[in-house]
Amino acid sequence: MAVTRAWPLLAVLGAGLFLVAVDATVLHVALPDLVRQLRPGAAAQVWIVAIYPLTAAPLLLPAGTLGDRCGRRRVLVAGYAVFGLASLGCAFAPGVPALLAARAVLGCGGAMIMPVTMSLLRELFPGQRQRRTAIAVCSGVAGAGSVFGPVLGGVLVEAWGWRATFLVNPPVILAAVVAALRWLPRSPPGREPWDALSALLAAGGVLGIAFAAGPSGGGFAAAAAGGVLLGLFVRRQRRAAVPLLDLTLFRRPGVPGAVGGVLLVMSTLVGLGLLLAQYLQVVLGLSPTAAAARLLLVLGASAAGSVVAPGLLSRFGNARVRTAGFAVTAGALLAPATGAVTAPWWLVAAGFGMALSLTSSTDTLLAAAPAERAGGAAAVEKTGYELGAGLGTTVFGSLAAAVYAGRLVLPPGVPEAAARLAAAGPAQAEAASRGLAAADALLAAARAACTAGVQVAAGVAAGLFALAVGASVLCRGRKTRVETSPAV
Repeated sequence: MAVTRAWPLLAVLGAGLFLVAVDATVLHVALPDLVRQLRPGAAAQVWIVAIYPLTAAPLLLPAGTLGDRCGRRRVLVAGYAVFGLASLGCAFAPGVPALLAARAVLGCGGAMIMPVTMSLLRELFPGQRQRRTAIAVCSGVAGAGSVFGPVLGGVLVEAWGWRATFLVNPPVILAAVVAALRWLPRSPPGREPWDALSALLAAGGVLGIAFAAGPSGGGFAAAAAGGVLLGLFVRRQRRAAVPLLDLTLFRRPGVPGAVGGVLLVMSTLVGLGLLLAQYLQVVLGLSPTAAAARLLLVLGASAAGSVVAPGLLSRFGNARVRTAGFAVTAGALLAPATGAVTAPWWLVAAGFGMALSLTSSTDTLLAAAPAERAGGAAAVEKTGYELGAGLGTTVFGSLAAAVYAGRLVLPPGVPEAAARLAAAGPAQAEAASRGLAAADALLAAARAACTAGVQVAAGVAAGLFALAVGASVLCRGRKTRVETSPAV
C-alpha cells in the first residue's frame, strides 16, 4: 500500500486506540461522583477502575495472534463492535455488579483492538523511518489517551455526571467501523493454524498473574496457577512446529528491556495518575474540571515526546533513548516524593520522559518480529501495557491506601461509624465529616494522610525508574564488552 494512503488510515486506527486508552483512566476524576451515586465499597472502587485492564491483559496475545491468522481488519472491526456495545452497558449500568460486568466486556473489546492496531503498522508502513513515525504517533495517542482520560472525565462529570464518560465512545466507534470497512485493506488470512490450546494457556496464565495482583489479592495460589499455565504455554511453544508466539523474540537485543519499559511506564502513568487526580480534588479542593486541567501538562509533554522521538531513535538508537527516558522520569518523580506535589515542572518532565521510553520500547518490539507475526509482538507490548495499567492501579493504590490508613490520626469525638468510613479513603472522609463538630479537624487529618500516600507512591516510582536506568546501563555495558572481546 502506498504510504500516502496509509497516513489517513492511521487516523482511523488512532481514534480507536485513543478511546481504548482513555477508558483505562477516564474514571479517575469521575470516581467521587460515581461513589456518591452507586456507593461501592473501598475494594469495589478499585475493582471498577482495575477490572478493565486486568480483563484485557489475558486476552491480548490470543487476539493479536488471531488477527494474524484470520485477518486483522476482521478482528479489529469485531473489537470495535464489542467495545461500543460494552460502553453503552457501562453508561446504563443500574448498580455496581452490572458496571463491573460491563467494564470487563469493555476490556475484551479493547484487547481485540490494541494488538491488531499496532500490528497493522507493520503492514501499512514497511519502511523503518515511516514505521517509527507511525509508532510514535500511536504510542503518543495511547499515552495521551491515558492522560486525557481524567481530563475528559472531569469535563463530562461536571456537566452531566459519570455516566456521560462512557456515552462518548459509541459515536466515535461507529465512525471508526465505517471508515475501517471502507478504507482499511483486507488482511489476507495467515497460512499457519491458530493454536487455540496455546491461546487458552497464555490467557489463563496472564489471568492468574493479574488476579494475584488485583485489588482483592488472589495471593500465592493465583500467582502459582498462573505461573504453571505460563510454564505449560512456554513448553508447548518450544515443541510446536508452528508456535503461537515465537519465543526467540525474547532473546533478541533490547526486547526484555522493552517489555519491562512498557510495564513500568504504564503502571506509573496510570497508578500515579489515579492518586494525583484524587489528591487535586480532595486535598486541594479543585473541581473535576480544574483537577483535570492540571493533568494537561502531562498530555502536552507526552505529545512533545512523541513528536521528537523518531528523530532521536534514528540518531541514538532505541536503547539509549529508552534509558534517557527512564532517567528523565526518575528525576522528575523526585519532586512529588520530596513534597513538591503541585510543582508543574515535574508533570512536564515525567510526561516527556515516559513518552520517550514508551515509543522506543514499542518500536523495539515491533521491529523484532517479521511482518506476518507482528500481531504476536504487538500483543506482547500491549500485554505489558494493560498489565502495567492494572498493576499501577492496584499496587500504587494499595500502597497509598496503606500509608493513608497508617498516617490518619482521627481527632477526638469522631463516632465509630464515621471513623470507619473515613479510614476507607480521603473521599469517604469527606462524606464522614458532614454534620460533625470535628469536621474541619477530620478533613485536615485525611488530607495530610492522603498527601503522605501520594509522596510515598511517587518515591517508590522514582526508585523503580532509577533501577531501570541502572539495569539498562549494565545491560548495554555487558553487550559492548561481548561485542569488543577478542575472538578465542
